[in-house]
Formats: sequence, C-alpha cells, structure tokens
Amino acid sequence: MKLNQYVNTIVGAVADIPDRYTGTVPAGGGKTYPGAAAPCGAVQFSPDTVTGGDNGPGYSYHNTQIEGFSINHLSGIGWYGDLGNFQVMPVVGDVPFHSGLNAHCRYQPGIPGRESEFRHETEITQAGHYAVTLDRYNIRVETTASTHCGIMRMTFPQTDKARVLIDLSRRIGGYSEWQEIRVVDSETIEGSIYCPYTAGGWGHGDGHVTYTLHFYAKFSRPFEKSGVWESGKDLGPKTEYRGETSGFYAEYATKEGEEILLKAGISYVSVQNAKENLETEAPHWDFDRYAAEIQAAWDAQLSAVQAEGPEKDMQKFYTCLYHAFLDPRIYTDCNGEFLAPDGSVQKTSDYLCRTVFSGWDVYRSEFPLLTLIQPEAVNDMICSLLQSAEHSRGPFPRWEIFGIETGCMVGDPGAIITADAYCKGIRNYDAQKAWEICRDTAYGKYPNRSGRDQMQKYGYIPGDISTTLENAFADWCISRFAEAAGHKEDAEKLAKQSLNYRNVFDPETRWMRRKDADGNWMETSGLYDERGCVESNIFQQSWFVPHDIPKLIELMGGAEEFCERLEKFLSEADFSALWNDNYNHSNEPCHTVAHLFNYAGKPWRTQYWVRRIQNEAYHEGPFGYCGNEDVGQMSAWFVLTALGFHSTTAASNRFDLNTPYFQKQTVKLDPKYHSCAVAGTLTIETDWDPADNWYIRGVTLNGKAIDRPFITYEELTAGGVLRYELAAEPCMEWGK
Repeated sequence: MKLNQYVNTIVGAVADIPDRYTGTVPAGGGKTYPGAAAPCGAVQFSPDTVTGGDNGPGYSYHNTQIEGFSINHLSGIGWYGDLGNFQVMPVVGDVPFHSGLNAHCRYQPGIPGRESEFRHETEITQAGHYAVTLDRYNIRVETTASTHCGIMRMTFPQTDKARVLIDLSRRIGGYSEWQEIRVVDSETIEGSIYCPYTAGGWGHGDGHVTYTLHFYAKFSRPFEKSGVWESGKDLGPKTEYRGETSGFYAEYATKEGEEILLKAGISYVSVQNAKENLETEAPHWDFDRYAAEIQAAWDAQLSAVQAEGPEKDMQKFYTCLYHAFLDPRIYTDCNGEFLAPDGSVQKTSDYLCRTVFSGWDVYRSEFPLLTLIQPEAVNDMICSLLQSAEHSRGPFPRWEIFGIETGCMVGDPGAIITADAYCKGIRNYDAQKAWEICRDTAYGKYPNRSGRDQMQKYGYIPGDISTTLENAFADWCISRFAEAAGHKEDAEKLAKQSLNYRNVFDPETRWMRRKDADGNWMETSGLYDERGCVESNIFQQSWFVPHDIPKLIELMGGAEEFCERLEKFLSEADFSALWNDNYNHSNEPCHTVAHLFNYAGKPWRTQYWVRRIQNEAYHEGPFGYCGNEDVGQMSAWFVLTALGFHSTTAASNRFDLNTPYFQKQTVKLDPKYHSCAVAGTLTIETDWDPADNWYIRGVTLNGKAIDRPFITYEELTAGGVLRYELAAEPCMEWGK
C-alpha cells in the first residue's frame, strides 16, 4: 500500500491569519510549508507567498500571490522564521527583479515586482512533489527534492523572453548580508549566501543564527543570455560577482510547452560539497523519476507505522506522521562533513549530524515517538547535541539550529531527551560525556541554563513559575540518568533538587504562584494570570509536575478535587481554537494534561478527553492544526495517542494508555535498539471500531491481561500484540 497517497502537505499551511477587526491573529496557524522535501532532508523546495511578519514558513494559504520558490525552510515555527534562501522565480518578459511581497527587501520595498497570482486548484501538494501554475506568466512550476538537492521543472509558454530569476539576497525573517556567484559555464552556476544574525533571521536576529548556504546549480538547457542584478539594476553578464542585494538570471526563447529544469545541490560547508551533493544525488534530468524516487522514500519512511482505517482518518494520521519525520533534519553532507558551531569542519561516518532541535516543544511527544519508530534519529540527535556542546564549550542547546544555541524558550530539553534515551537503552554515543554535561548543567556550571543562579540560591526563580518547573523536571530526568548509569549519590541529590517545584506551589490557593526573592507570594489576578508563565498562565502551568504526579494530586486536595479541577480545565476549552486560556492544545505546556486522569483513578476520563482533542484539534486542509505545528511536536502528539498511548514523563519507562484511533496498527521495531524479545513488530488492535467505542474495558499484551492504565517501554519494544477491548460507555473498573 502506498502510504504517501494519504499525505497532504497543504495541511497546516497557514501563517498569520488576517482578521478584519484586529489585522492578524498573533498565534497564527500551523505554519507548515507545502513544498517538496525528502524524509529528514536538508532541502525543502517550497513556494513563498510572503516575506515579513511572523510568517516563518514563507507560505500562507490565504495569500493569493507567489513571489518565488526557495530551497530551505523551517516547519511549524513562529518567531519570524529563518532560511528561505536561493529563491527561484520563472517569469516572462521584462519584469522587476525584486518581489513586492518581501517586507525585508532593501531596495524598492513595497513596490509591486515579479510576484504572480496563483489558484489553489492548480496546486499539487504531495509528499515529495509540489506543483502550481503562475497565472501571471502561464508557467507551470513543479518541485521535488532529494536529501541535499532541489529539482524544479518549469513549463513555459511561447515567448522570446523567458527568464529564470534567482534571488540570492532573500531570507525569511531578514536578508542575506552578501552573496557570491560564479558562472561556471553556460548551464552551471555556483556560489555562497552569507546570512549573519545581524541581518535578521531567527527572532529578527535575537536567535543569533548565522550560516552560509553554498550552492551548485545546473540548468537543463544552456542559457542564451544571463546576467546579474544588484539593488534591482541589471548589471548584464558577469562570470563572477559579489554583492549585497544581488541575484542571477538565465534567459531563453521558448516554444509553447517547453520544459526547462533547474537542479541545485546545497551545503552549509562549502561549494565543493554542494557540487558533490548534486553529482551524488541528482545525476540525470528525469524529473518524474526524481519525484517517484522521493515518494518511494516516503513510502518506506511512513511504513514505520502501518494503520488501517477510513481514508479521512488515514489522511490525518499519515500527514501528521509525515510532519513528524521532517526534523531533526540531516546536516551532514554526502561525504560525511558538517560545520561545527565554532566554524570548524567536522567529519564522521558514525552518525548523521542533525539539526533543528526545537527542544522545549519536541521533548514532550516528538522524541518519545521517535524512540519507538526511529531510535537511530534520536541517537543521531544526541551525538549532534554532544558535538555542539563540545565545540561551544557549554551545555546542550535547548533550541538549536546548525549547532547554535538560539536561546529560545526555557528549561533544559537537551538533557531531558538525552536522559530519556539513555534510560531506554539508546546509547551509541559518548555516554560518559553526555552524563557529565547533564550533571554539570544540573549543578549550575553553565550560565546559559535558564535561571541557573536563582535556582541555586533560592530553590526557585523569583517571579518565574515556568522556568522553575521546567528546571525541576530536568533535574529529575538527570537523576534518572544518574541512577541508570550507577551514580547513586548524584541520583539522590538531583531527585531531591527536583522537588524545588514545591517552592512555587501556594498551599492556600493550591495552585502554582510567583514568589519574590524574599520568599513572599506575589500578587496574582487568578488562574488566568500569565505573569511568570512562558506562553501559558497559572491554570495551564500548574499541572506541570510530570515527575511527581501523585504528590501534586495530594497537594491539590486529593484525587476527587484534582479530577474536578481537570474537568473544569478541559470542559471550558475550545480545542479547535488558535489559543485558549483553559486547556490550550495549540501550545506545548498542556500536551500531557489529558493523561493525568490515569494517575487519579479515572482513566476513562483520559480516554474521553484524548478522543475529543484528536477529533476537534486536528483536521484536513490548510487549517488542519489548531496552532503552530512546532517542528513535529503537534503531529507527534496525534500519532502517539492514535497508537493508544502517550509519554507523560520523559526518562521514565511509562507510557499512559488511551483508546487507539484505528482498529489495527503495526509498528516496526528496530532490533539495534529494541529487544524484539517477542516479535520484530508491535501490532495494536481493538475488538470494536474505536470511532464509536471510546472506552477501554480491557487490555492484553500477548494474551496477558494488563489491568493498569499504562504500559512500559520495555513491553512495547519487546513486540507482539497489544489488544484493546472497547466499549461505547465508560468502564470505571478497568485500570483504576
């Protein structure tokens, strides 16, 4: 069965959404891109409809014009985004070189340019293949990709002046500071695009992301004319040029329906590596073959989980699985080289260096999912975080791009996913070095751990609830690492340190609350007070004690009171909304809350609320996500819960059970990392259709009854058959 047929890359492809009263909705939509990418590929060849504002993917479904097609993108992110380099735009006739849709254009800003109208009905949005018609020019554009290369097919009308414009200065969230281009021959160009953080990009520069994109590109037909532009002025043909707002064009006379292809290899190391990447992965000119090969690669990747169900549900599931497989992306070139944060060129065949680690988001669902279906990627990412820490002489980054710590969000997610992996037996890296980094981070050696000094001094961070809670949880995860590695004294010390969350729990209100440096409770306006909370409020953040849930239940007044509070929190939420003051599925702090009923004696309420969230927060089409997809996290939550469980606590072997989404699913296990003691696959099945039967009345694993609302990682990865017996009404005795 071809699983890529169920992927629709337009799902979530909405960024800032216009509102006739408020202008834009700051939360935006899913912020995914619809263009072509390989599984975990370095290239994402996708259309751009806007450059400016909080439009990280460069494309938003509500826009009506395309400004070009750039070769690298980030998926599901906010904070203004980055990448979007080497933007290609085919045109007809004499049109301006610039895009009037580029708010960061340093010449002729806001003046109409080369952009073209398009219609969604002309789009193809498949895994590995994107196509659209540019109505202004009557040009059909298609893109596909390999891991390091982008391939474009352009079908032109009859004209004496068909041009392919390549904007080298364009960048999402900013601009390129300088560009170099060399014309190698009449069909080949190469060069480099320098993007320092001083020129914007991630966080408009606050993310400190600096990189150089090197490219090597070939045209399928020698250009009849070519030229370079600078600040919109045509400088004519040049064999070599360096500029600040420059681009390149190739010009042709074309017949009706004539095809011209462009293929480009990229590297973040060197032009030579970009050339080798192109020669290795894209040696021919058969576009359809490239598209078929990448779709076959997606079939193989998606077959990690084989589900059976209605087509609409299969589309939802496999589109989520597709997005979960986009990152962390491959940063290593074909020859094994990659660039370290200190600028040195590293080379290894031991692992694939990966990048784009959205730590604060993805440690909650994305990485627990990958430990089950792609543990090698988890191991690669930890190796990559280790080399980043080594070359930056610091801790693991918490939000990483190209090995750089961007300083985004809080906590210590690099340590969390490393501890989780180690505890699950994923250990093909320097475990001693990983332990030392985690240990030193927990004990306050590194200044860039959020709130380091205050946590050491007070046991909490004055005025800050979220970072206090995140650090406490990270300390607990590191204590589990210590225990598994045989460091008993450190394990006990860090476990005690992880109880610091209690320092911001107010016993009078029985909610989390800000505390000042003198130990006094600070003013609060109630549960919806956002002060001291990161992208959340007191109501949302107070549930975040994943390492000590029984004690949290006790602190909140016992199981009944705890469940009553949970019911209020969930029942007053609109799961489809872009933002909620109650349960807010559009952002990560709430992603483990629905499973907390499993700890309070009411697992049937977890089963109910998880199904509600699955049905109401995830949809088909461009508005398919209720908030930013966040580099695989939003998708991974759906995939995990669709399988019938979710990880509430990293560095623990417990996965909390909920009702599966399909009647049958099969997960391929990896014998390199999983025991496969029973079988090489895990089959998850139900006796009745879960669409109509939301509740669990019994669970068996390989014929043995499980009367608890969780299953262990060891049980899952041993393989076999996990069978759910379902009912249409709550079964209040099972799992209690």
